[in-house]
Amino acid sequence: MSAWQRDQKLGYKAFENYIKANNALDLFVATYKNSRSAPKNEYTNLQEATDRILAEDFLSPIDLPPYDRSAMDGYAIRAVDIKGASADHPVVLQVVGRAYAGDAPLGKISSGQAIAIATGARIPIDADAVVMVEDTSSEDKNKTVNIYKEIETGKNIAKIGEDLKQGQLLLERGTWLRPQDIGVMASTGINTIQVYCRPKIAVFSTGNELVEPGVKLSSEGVLYESNRYMLAAMITKYGGEAVSLGICKDDKPHIQATLKKALEYDAVVISGGSSVGEKDFVPQVINAAGTPGIIVHGIAMRPGSPTALGIVEGKPVISTPGYPVACFFAFYTFGKPLLHEMLKTKGLPEAKVTAKMASEIKLRKGMRSFVRVKLTVAQNQEGYIAEPVSTTGASVLSTLTGPEGLIVVDEKEHLAKDAPVEVVLLKPIGSTKPYG
Repeated sequence: MSAWQRDQKLGYKAFENYIKANNALDLFVATYKNSRSAPKNEYTNLQEATDRILAEDFLSPIDLPPYDRSAMDGYAIRAVDIKGASADHPVVLQVVGRAYAGDAPLGKISSGQAIAIATGARIPIDADAVVMVEDTSSEDKNKTVNIYKEIETGKNIAKIGEDLKQGQLLLERGTWLRPQDIGVMASTGINTIQVYCRPKIAVFSTGNELVEPGVKLSSEGVLYESNRYMLAAMITKYGGEAVSLGICKDDKPHIQATLKKALEYDAVVISGGSSVGEKDFVPQVINAAGTPGIIVHGIAMRPGSPTALGIVEGKPVISTPGYPVACFFAFYTFGKPLLHEMLKTKGLPEAKVTAKMASEIKLRKGMRSFVRVKLTVAQNQEGYIAEPVSTTGASVLSTLTGPEGLIVVDEKEHLAKDAPVEVVLLKPIGSTKPYG
């Protein structure tokens, strides 16, 4: 029996004791890890691999370059043949051929000879350096070349395996594949890789007042559903595949039936009905659906404190508040790390900057606060100034779409003016229009 279940059985007031957000996350993930099965893998081609998660260590199957090649346009020579060459005393060599990238290897060169060579072309046998074309001249239709600079052995040659060596670890399992990762894998000649299957996350909303976007509002008190669309987008962004199960009325049997269907997938996210009101059935339904049920209900964060976290027969369930901003921060705090745990990845790094607070703000003691800020360049051009736009507010979604940044603050009563803060970027700096 979880602490939440015990408190309910004993008749304790819900949310009398909030659990810290970090502790809630640790408990949620640990409980899930104890019941989870290994993630499934699949093969995908490189063209479809961006933002997928590598399911195995990737070792280079070849040396790269696969042969010694020229790093410059110029002339392949033997360094000993041009010793002492200078602008005043050029060395003249006989040009015995031309080599281009992709050509079959030429024969070897002898003393006093050179081969005109293009960037990327294979180095001829016995050549041990390349003179840049800028340090040469030719006046007889390139039958001979004047060398105006002495160079050492190995100069301007990309040696075999200089970039990558066969068997070298290039990417670790769990890597979130970026375009540059796709490029380096393609450069080794492979075209398919093994990745983790995207977890399928069922998402549905509850609320008698909700209607689908695109439908004409028929009466006052009716609202367009937005949370499910936002959650689906977040699921996709953080590596999952969202499965929308629509809107449930605030009706216990309907919610039970929808949750039963949702539990056929890898995890469940529910918007609305997470608090302790008369029609907030979701925590009860989760708890009745299977063991261990609700693990945490009531988290020390504003907005988002009514969030409930549960595990039902090995399937994670996140119950978010119905207010859009609270819903966003609930999934940001628990859904994002859950998905990364399911995919065995650390995810992509968040873009962050440091800034100084433009003014003092008061916060709720003992709570995690999500401070949305507008960022401007400091007058001395050294760093940024963070101007608070909102510190509370669970319903106004524009407080997330407008500001450039987010400050996550744990358990502080205030942030002082000029206090240094770390800001998670929500969009490019300077793109926010003035408020008011």
